[in-house]
Amino acid sequence: MTGARVQTMRARVRGITLACALFLFTAALPLHADTLRFGLTPPDVELVPAPGGTASGTLVVYNRSTRALHFRVVTQDMFIRPSGVMEVLKPASTAWSVAAATRLAPAEFDLDPNQQMAVRVVVTAPRDARGGLYGAIVVSPTPMLQSNGPRGTFAVVAPKLAARLLVPIDGTTALQGAIVNMLAAAVPGKGVDVKVAFRNSGNVHVRADGVITLLRNGDVVARAPMEESLVLPGTVREFRLLLPTGRLAPGSYTVRAVMDFGGDVMVAGEVLFVSR
Repeated sequence: MTGARVQTMRARVRGITLACALFLFTAALPLHADTLRFGLTPPDVELVPAPGGTASGTLVVYNRSTRALHFRVVTQDMFIRPSGVMEVLKPASTAWSVAAATRLAPAEFDLDPNQQMAVRVVVTAPRDARGGLYGAIVVSPTPMLQSNGPRGTFAVVAPKLAARLLVPIDGTTALQGAIVNMLAAAVPGKGVDVKVAFRNSGNVHVRADGVITLLRNGDVVARAPMEESLVLPGTVREFRLLLPTGRLAPGSYTVRAVMDFGGDVMVAGEVLFVSR
């Protein structure tokens, strides 16, 4: 790497279609125990209250097991690592915690096989709220399951599932972002390993994606998309991918990243490297 530069360019207006997806967990219990299968939808619950106002939505919990299950639903804090992995934290662990402002109804319930429950999610924003508030709606089945067999009794604790709770405060949000670092290195016989660090410097979450292009003397050698990712305010998301090029001829190359995060402008960065 010999250097990098960051620039901005005018963004085109584009429509975004959001789809609700089902999260379904399957746990195969040891020996002859029943399989535990449950899920939730949508993966993101996004509500937009005004300062001091209230907004509500619905989270649906499914039981597709062969036995009845008892569920508990709670709101906790969340953090997303630069790698994109979400961490669930205790309430009031973050400055953007929405846990204290959230009510869930019902918070506990039983579901027979092939039943579902619509959980009402209600957020009342503080009057001084600005930007975005965030949390995780965590769904867990109880109690712990047990299975008896020739080798004794096994206890199985089912993992929890979580939907992200995203609460931008109406009329107070500011979208800002920048590419803050880029690295590129040739992988012999395969292509170019690229890492792009994007910082959300605004006060609300963004969904960032983009395109990586490899150039030599202004000509396009390879191009690949960057998968869309949620980036919380004040945090950095690292996008990493391998540009498949096969064996590169010796010489100087430019890797260019262009990213769209929903703001008035897209952001771009370039880094130079030499293939030997």
